[in-house]
Amino acid sequence: MFNYIRSEFYRNIHVKGSTVLLFVTIGFVLLSNIFLANYGGYGNTKVVFAQFGRSMGIPMILYLPLVSIINGNEFKNRTLKNAISYGISRSQIYLGKFIVEVSISIIILICTAAVYIISGYMMLENSGSMYLNDLFTAIIACVPLFIVGIACAHCLYFICDNGTVVGLVWIAIMVIIPQGLSIVGSKYDIVKKISDYIPWNMFDVQGYDKSIDRILMLWTSQGGVIKCFVVGIIGSIIFYMIGLVLFKKKEIK
Repeated sequence: MFNYIRSEFYRNIHVKGSTVLLFVTIGFVLLSNIFLANYGGYGNTKVVFAQFGRSMGIPMILYLPLVSIINGNEFKNRTLKNAISYGISRSQIYLGKFIVEVSISIIILICTAAVYIISGYMMLENSGSMYLNDLFTAIIACVPLFIVGIACAHCLYFICDNGTVVGLVWIAIMVIIPQGLSIVGSKYDIVKKISDYIPWNMFDVQGYDKSIDRILMLWTSQGGVIKCFVVGIIGSIIFYMIGLVLFKKKEIK
């Protein structure tokens, strides 16, 4: 099992797709800070750090192509059967790839956030440590929600070999349906209660505190952070188990 995970890490570290995705995300946040510092009229870290915290849906979407990079070619080229022929069980393959996906995703998130924070401090006026702490809290609270998105994509790739179908179904499950429930929830309380526990909707702004000029997100409170972890753990387990059960029944050609 350990050797399989190590080989997957080695293979994916040397795959251009993962490296390209890393540099694209880093380049995007760097250019964003350069633009805000020179043309956006927002010359402080308060605004840019708050903007990052309000945009947590973007990393979740970016993890879909990452899962595709890690799994897509193997299913497309039908090389998965080679690992099975070497005596690696389906459970080990499923878990091993999931660990690699989550690990690489976290590495990309850390690198991107680091560049964003460092460049922000270099180019913009320091608004105080409170906004940096808010950003750290946002990242920590959202990691479990990101993993739900990864687990969903992981599940779908092991069920369906068609990357286009996987992408469309993933967008429907993770984005379109939650937004639809959020709209319906504005009229029906019971739907709203369900909607509030869906990862995508948990990225929404919760309110605004005029007294300290601060946008409130779910993770602004300790209870909100706990909610993120609970939803993240439960959601990840559900998608993980669905994919594992169906993968064990799937015929590998």
